[in-house]
Amino acid sequence: MANFVFSPLSLIYRTRFSTADVYIFDITANSSSYIVSGSQNEIKLYDRQTLNNTRVLPFHKEPITKIKSQGDFYLISSSKDGRIAFWDLRVANEPSIVYQATHAEPLLSFDVNFSETLLAAGTELVAEDAKIIFWDIRASSIITEFTESHSDDVTNLQFHPISASRLLTGAEDGIVCNYDISNFDEDEALVSVINSESTVHKAGYFGPQGEYVYCLTHTETFGLWSIESDALCNFGDVRSFSSHGVCSIDYIIDCYYNNNTQRLYLLGGSNGGDISIIHVVVDELQFCQVLKGGHTEVVRSICWDPEINTLLSGGEDSMLSLWATI
Repeated sequence: MANFVFSPLSLIYRTRFSTADVYIFDITANSSSYIVSGSQNEIKLYDRQTLNNTRVLPFHKEPITKIKSQGDFYLISSSKDGRIAFWDLRVANEPSIVYQATHAEPLLSFDVNFSETLLAAGTELVAEDAKIIFWDIRASSIITEFTESHSDDVTNLQFHPISASRLLTGAEDGIVCNYDISNFDEDEALVSVINSESTVHKAGYFGPQGEYVYCLTHTETFGLWSIESDALCNFGDVRSFSSHGVCSIDYIIDCYYNNNTQRLYLLGGSNGGDISIIHVVVDELQFCQVLKGGHTEVVRSICWDPEINTLLSGGEDSMLSLWATI
């Protein structure tokens, strides 16, 4: 069945991010460039066709926790230095705007809402507070902070794909919170709560109207819920999944939802650098393909463009590998 929903990928190019012992942390893309962050606190741009390095963006003083492309000209980056940088890639190699956490709390996650009016970020637990900070993008000012919802590091944050006021957060306390921030009263904004029963690695909306939620944990469990927090499927520890002995998963990398085909995919990795692509349906995981030969160590990040079926992977071996349909 998976053969009807997935076109196999082949390794096209490989390039080294750094000659030093540098991990690749995160990958995003615009129409012309792949944008990659590494453990040396730099961001590099690569040509999407050749994987040639075209630009380096130094700014952050501590590890970069997330990068996100915002259209073709803008890039956003967050860091444990307590700053979120907005880059206009058409101008000099420095941010055009910098948003600062109140007390320079380390920032682990961020997102911008559908209407591009609101920026939200999640912090590490500092003293007794794990915060969600909200900025007015246009005024560059903090609107408010939520401090009661989570009791540990806020590892993941995602706005709804079509509703400007819906927000999903996940934390190391095992809780996934679903908010409607039409107003900024924390108690009133909290619509529903999911208990993942483990520390949250990633959580996100999916479905034609963003009506479902997936959650990946640091103990490699995977589950699906409705947006109202009704449990749909608990796949448990996905390391136990195998298909005819050809698929080995030691950890979960990410999930990807294809809006055009309305398909959800789970991506897992092996300690030796293989990447397994798995189609997710209710109560079933369907093996698609193992990508071999791109990496020799843990794969940290993947940027997948399902519309043209290209995928860039980056790992702890400091390698970038580009995969595409031939």
